[in-house]
Amino acid sequence: MTNIIKKEELILFKKNLSKCKNIKQDTFYNKELILNYTNSTKQIGFIIYGKANIIKTDINGNTTIIRELKENDVFSNLFFQGSEDEVFIISNIITKVSFIDYNSILKNCKKECSFHNNLVLTLFNLLIEDNHQQNEKITLLSKRTVREKITIFLNKRKNKENIFKVTTSYKAIAEYIAVDRSNFMRELKKMEQDGLIEKNKETIKILK
Repeated sequence: MTNIIKKEELILFKKNLSKCKNIKQDTFYNKELILNYTNSTKQIGFIIYGKANIIKTDINGNTTIIRELKENDVFSNLFFQGSEDEVFIISNIITKVSFIDYNSILKNCKKECSFHNNLVLTLFNLLIEDNHQQNEKITLLSKRTVREKITIFLNKRKNKENIFKVTTSYKAIAEYIAVDRSNFMRELKKMEQDGLIEKNKETIKILK
């Protein structure tokens, strides 16, 4: 997926975040609750550094990882308000987050800050990228076979050498693509036997 935001724009965005008094920052340790989507406050979050998961628990207690969050990703409880399921964000490692109040950021800055327009424009573009990732999740869930889901997941995340670096657990990946871990591991082994991938401890190389 091609990013619509350049690296230098993100650097400027982060600097501007620290200037705005309406934006709060907080640091979370491993397995800490970052945000509960039942919160009535309309917030947009930006991952300054670290990793986290958006997790959904349905009325039967079934848990699903909706999305992985990494540095420069955005999230918002606006997207799940009114849902019957419980949705929350949990940090995977030490993670620093900027919390942007939805109503405040849309209003014209009373001090006419020169960086306010940049904040709004970059945030808008980040939300567009976030929507692209949400669409990927919908595509994954629409596939019927485990192999199709694995193939889409790997191809979206491989580097120029067709290598996917395993930076999380296989259990987390299985939950993200909505398959049972044992079925996920079994299919990975079959794909390796069929010559489609080459799996090592920390990498998976896509061969075909």
